[in-house]
Amino acid sequence: MLQLSARILRTRACRRLRPWALLTLTVGLQACGGAAVRSAPPGHDRPVPASEQRGELRLQLELEQRAGCEEDFDLALYQDPGVELIDWEEPFGECKARQVTIRYLPRRIARDALLKRIQELAVDVKLR
Repeated sequence: MLQLSARILRTRACRRLRPWALLTLTVGLQACGGAAVRSAPPGHDRPVPASEQRGELRLQLELEQRAGCEEDFDLALYQDPGVELIDWEEPFGECKARQVTIRYLPRRIARDALLKRIQELAVDVKLR
C-alpha cells in the first residue's frame, strides 16, 4: 500500500512539475542562447565610407506606363546593395522621358551590370 501511494504521489507531482520544468528549461535556454545571437543589419543599410569611390549614371528612361512606375523601379533597383541613390528630376509621377541620375558603388556593382539591370526594368534607356 505504501509503495502504491508513493507511486501515485510521484505521478501526480510529475504531472504538475512537467509543464513548469519544460517552461523553465525553454526560457533558460532562450536566455542563454539568445545572448550570443546578435541581429545584424542588412549589408546595404550599413554606412559606406566617404572615401569609397562612387560612380554616376545619367539616363533618360521610359518606364512602363502604370501608377507608381518610379516607385516600382526604385524598389527593384535598390535591391542591389551597390545602388546608393536614385535621383529623379521633375516632373514626378510621369513614366515617359524621365531624367534620372543613379549613384552607385563600383566596388559592389559594375557599371555594365547596373546598366543591364536598368535595361531589364525599363522600356527604353538612353545615356545623357
